[in-house]
Amino acid sequence: MKIILSTDFTDENKVLLPYAIDFLKDAGGEIIIFHAYMDNVFIGSNSYPGNMDADNYFTTEILVELERNSQLNMKEKTQYLVDLIKEEGADNITVRPVLVSGDPEEGLIELSKKEKPDLILMGTRGKGGKRFLEGSLVKSVMTKCDVPMLFIPEGYSWRESKEVVYATDFSEYDILTLERIFNILKPYKPHIHVIHFVEDSENPKEAIQMEQLEQAFLEKDFDGEIHFQLVHTDNAPQALKIFCERNDISLSSFIAYRKGFFDFIFRDKLDKDAFLNLNIPMLTFKDNE
Repeated sequence: MKIILSTDFTDENKVLLPYAIDFLKDAGGEIIIFHAYMDNVFIGSNSYPGNMDADNYFTTEILVELERNSQLNMKEKTQYLVDLIKEEGADNITVRPVLVSGDPEEGLIELSKKEKPDLILMGTRGKGGKRFLEGSLVKSVMTKCDVPMLFIPEGYSWRESKEVVYATDFSEYDILTLERIFNILKPYKPHIHVIHFVEDSENPKEAIQMEQLEQAFLEKDFDGEIHFQLVHTDNAPQALKIFCERNDISLSSFIAYRKGFFDFIFRDKLDKDAFLNLNIPMLTFKDNE
């Protein structure tokens, strides 16, 4: 198994490391630590003396310093992860740093295409000018990386991803996606709650679809448990939050759909904010439509 761990070198990102080790310590594999050091640059137009060319100053001074600091940070982060792996006795895990200059979004997408990892692991916020779950950046990353992505919110304290909620809109890819969730979260033997929000209790279609999905898993062999439930509500985001609190959900998961170039949504009456507001890890899968 191969994991790309995208980091901005903040202390908050340290919570990503236990997850990466957990996923690999049984079967072994490689953790690629990725960082793009240009994402923290911001220079005002009046930052330079009148007789100095801004581009030259940027190239000869700031870039050199950024690269040097990033190399030091990467070395420190890599060693910290190697030490954690040794403490776990997981000598079947290797670590490889990848440091690039340039846009973090483009760098991550290109690295994903080149390395073809099984999972991308990253925090939802960063100290740089771009934050991975804000604005158009998340749309681009989620729709261009054909890889499951696990997002850990800033300030989150690590715990096993045992109780998982999977919000379905009855996609033809639900069965495959649920199997992938079981595979990724295998170390935790997860209990997956498959839920769908309905407004019209008189319409039997969604009940039939949920029953068909449940039937598909009766003969399947997997490590963990899975339950299926229709949630009747006229306020899906609120119902999602209440469901997660009552069931002590520690991870949400869903297929992320693109409706249009500038209109990225999660179907089933839920947008990304509904999941972000849960303040728990999110495991997302790019749609195949």
